[in-house]
Amino acid sequence: MPKLDKRLTDTLALKLPLPTTGHEYYWCKDTAGFGLRVSATGDRAYIFERRVDGKTIRRTLGKAAGAKAISASAARDLKIKISSELQNGIDRAGVRREVRKTEKLEGITLATALAEYTKGKRRGKDGLGLKDRTKHDYMEMIAPGGLRKDGKPYANGALFDLADKSIHKITAEDIRKAYTAAEAKSQRQATYAMQIIRAVLNWHGVAVAGSPLSKQTAGKDRIILAGTAGEPKPIPPEKLNAWWTAATSQAGHAGADGCRLILLTGCRPGEIFKTEFESGLLMRDVDLIGGRMVLPDTKNRKDHTVVLSKQALDIVRLHCQGKKPDAQVFDVKDPRKALDAINEAAGTSGVTPHKLRHTFASVAEELVSGYALKRMLNHTEASDVTGSNYVGKSENQLRVAWQTVADFITDQENNKPD
Repeated sequence: MPKLDKRLTDTLALKLPLPTTGHEYYWCKDTAGFGLRVSATGDRAYIFERRVDGKTIRRTLGKAAGAKAISASAARDLKIKISSELQNGIDRAGVRREVRKTEKLEGITLATALAEYTKGKRRGKDGLGLKDRTKHDYMEMIAPGGLRKDGKPYANGALFDLADKSIHKITAEDIRKAYTAAEAKSQRQATYAMQIIRAVLNWHGVAVAGSPLSKQTAGKDRIILAGTAGEPKPIPPEKLNAWWTAATSQAGHAGADGCRLILLTGCRPGEIFKTEFESGLLMRDVDLIGGRMVLPDTKNRKDHTVVLSKQALDIVRLHCQGKKPDAQVFDVKDPRKALDAINEAAGTSGVTPHKLRHTFASVAEELVSGYALKRMLNHTEASDVTGSNYVGKSENQLRVAWQTVADFITDQENNKPD
């Protein structure tokens, strides 16, 4: 920061050299704290700085060149005025800056805040972001309703009415109304919506006065969110043999065989079939010699090794023939068509790919240990000290477990109705 050897004037202000990069500051010889900021792009502005309460404060007084330029004399007068105000605790520039900051913050709508959250949220335990499907599900909460491809209408997202409202102006009553409206349609969706809005507001540091989602709010005014509870709907035991027989009659069809693999392994549907958000099972995920599949970055953000039973390995091997590493093992656009045909033949209407996972879990629960089943389903064990820290399961033990389940499912004698 060079100090001039003469008084800073209008003429001198236009002659001082430009820096190669960034900014250069030139300080007047006669007026303490008064100077000129010159940028590499040619901008020139009068500035001043002074110490207030132990802090150095710098302010721009006005341009020294170009449109709306002021004179050095006028800049000196401003310097004296602003310096006096700062000395008396008045900081007009600081106030304007805080006003702009507040206006900007208040302009953040729930829609914008939710988009920023889905993009920037990181898990505390590993720093990983949200999965694409989770991002989609969150953003659906503020999406408008419309018509599906089949022409059936669907409603607005549970938080749609708050999408365009500033997160700083959302009230406790707004939250209650959103919850009540969502609860009338689905308790599960209402709970999910409240979990999302609470997470987004917390992430942005917004505290809603009297929020019904806050633990500090009186119990009578609080929304008590129901715990997450699944609704397993496995294939009825007396129809399991019929389903397996019908599915096996379509052996060689990618959709039918992929569904059979889900039933034999307990995999999630998106780990076998490609979806909008999941890659499905790829050739590079399969080890035919070792008889296993390694599913990368699963729902819990961990790789999952599935040890294949003999029956599962036969199905996978059939669909791996002649394919490249990036190819889909079960290359089918919509497995539900094959599944619908299986269900019709077996009399198991309503069975979906995910319900095949339910069926696997229901069968395995009676055949293998609880800790083995957790690992087979790739469920996290963070809160299970015994399972995560004391109970180990080798690949051979898990191979036996998967084989036991597969043998039960495919053994028609076991599954004949009484």
